[in-house]
Amino acid sequence: MAKQVRLTLAKAIAKANLRRAEAGEKPITMNALAVQAGVAATTVTRLARTDEKAASALSLDLASKIVTVLDCGIEDLLEAVDD
Repeated sequence: MAKQVRLTLAKAIAKANLRRAEAGEKPITMNALAVQAGVAATTVTRLARTDEKAASALSLDLASKIVTVLDCGIEDLLEAVDD
């Protein structure tokens, strides 16, 4: 059975916001993530979608920026699922 890699940005943001709440910090929005990562808000929105309008690719450069802003690991952005 083949594996497929799926983006899980919404989960990564939720996890980052849980850590921020525990530290007494303000939660990060998708718009704030876009600004801090230096990309368009529509790009972040498409990465977080799970429908037919979802992004189909994620560059390593953008993944690096996102994990830096969210202070998470790449495993928080991607998951392997059975096809």
